[in-house]
Amino acid sequence: MFKRALVLLALMLAISMILVSCAPAAPGEEEVPGEALSEKHGGVLRSAYYAPTNMDPAFFSTVADDWIGRQWGDFLVYIDEQNTPDPSRSLAEGWESSEDAKVWTFNLRQGVLFHDGKEMTARDVKFTFDRLRDPEIGAVTVTLYANIAEITTPDDYTVVFELTESNPAFLYDLSDYHAIIVDADNEDFATVWNGTGPFMITSYSPEDRIIFERNPHYWMSDAEGNPLPYLDGLEIIFLSDSSAQVEALRGGQIDYLIYLPTEFIPVLEADPTKVVLQAPSNTSYVLRMRSDEGPASDVRVRQALKLGTDRAAILDGAVGGFGTTGRDTPIGPAYGDYHLAVPEPVRDVEAAKALLAAAGFGDGLDIVLTTQESSPVPAIATIWKEQMAEIGVNVEIQLVPSDVYYGAEEMWLQAPFGITDWGARPNPQPYLDLAYVTGAQWNESHWSDAELDELAALAAKEMDRDTRISLYHRIQEIFMERGPIIIPFFINNLWGASADLRGLEPTSSLGTAMDLRSVYFER
Repeated sequence: MFKRALVLLALMLAISMILVSCAPAAPGEEEVPGEALSEKHGGVLRSAYYAPTNMDPAFFSTVADDWIGRQWGDFLVYIDEQNTPDPSRSLAEGWESSEDAKVWTFNLRQGVLFHDGKEMTARDVKFTFDRLRDPEIGAVTVTLYANIAEITTPDDYTVVFELTESNPAFLYDLSDYHAIIVDADNEDFATVWNGTGPFMITSYSPEDRIIFERNPHYWMSDAEGNPLPYLDGLEIIFLSDSSAQVEALRGGQIDYLIYLPTEFIPVLEADPTKVVLQAPSNTSYVLRMRSDEGPASDVRVRQALKLGTDRAAILDGAVGGFGTTGRDTPIGPAYGDYHLAVPEPVRDVEAAKALLAAAGFGDGLDIVLTTQESSPVPAIATIWKEQMAEIGVNVEIQLVPSDVYYGAEEMWLQAPFGITDWGARPNPQPYLDLAYVTGAQWNESHWSDAELDELAALAAKEMDRDTRISLYHRIQEIFMERGPIIIPFFINNLWGASADLRGLEPTSSLGTAMDLRSVYFER
């Protein structure tokens, strides 16, 4: 116990040394030339999270990548806290579509400036989406935007997208987190982040932190006409341990934390200087099995592992019940009518054993489960391992850092069994197109199902909502019957913050999507 105490003390000292330069920032007293700033203006918001793996929006792959990008960039279409397109926060101030949803016309704001002072025009919007759909560039969005036949710019402030097939959800596609509008003249997107967003990157140390300052020429204002953002800047310290992140919040070294680990909620809720915010979401931790090789290529093995899983026990044990149990389909209850509401699967140990025996594993099955070290993944893996032992499956857990799991070797796309965190999307279609149709770029389970492919293609262009609901329901039945994934639960979005931070509005979209433009420190 004495040694453990010394280790804990050393960890706390290390955190203090890392964050020593991040003492609470006093409210900003200096005005930006030419602006009359309100009392809400000032202060630097300090946070901590894992280091990013890629700073080029076309190749974002982690939560950290996305979160950082949202601070320096803007979207053509912004999706609000209720998953609704919001023109007041979009670079397009208005839009319309043809009756068949194949031609979409966007009217751009005038006078929006990139950080270097260049005006954003239709040319930059066209360039952004042409780049994201170019197979030679190789962004993960090539499939997502394959339906775009042509992008034209009748003038500097009008962009027209012509689609091959109808797409009633096209606005949501344009809000994909890779779709930050970039400067068409930029020659190095990995190191030059010239966006139109509320904050500008002033310092980036890949092993340490990233620092932003307020964009003094940002295009948005509040309801009283005061310029946004209110904050003078942001500072994100890179800490690879979630416990260290929370201790930094508790100790006052940071002010704000995204994707708050649930095990720390009770202690933060008991602290009057801290607040916990939450909202239901479709964020999940997917236990996935490679279906093209190895034992999980047999559907009976996949069914056995599902039958041996107690989803409620994993929800309670891994995240304290802060969420809803899953049905082994990526379309969760956050999608309303699109979600197929069926009873939670009943665990059946004996039936699972019988299926394994029929598949040739009556004497047992050994598997290696590759997981990230970040919470709550290790807890999910440990609980599932115990459940699998009861049906005769020996699970060896291989823990790796998140940046290794998603890194250059793309371990998450290759491992026979893994746990991948999938963030919420405004609508279900991107999950299918990115991860589950045959040949999808992020098809980590290497699944190929002809019926699923056909139904996903139909759902993507179906104009009638009731018909689209029926298509999504059948797709979910396919996942439940023979799919290569187990989704124990959908976790609520959770944030931790200092009690003096105002303007935080929880969102059911990605946890990274909390809008920081209107956040301020209470005087």
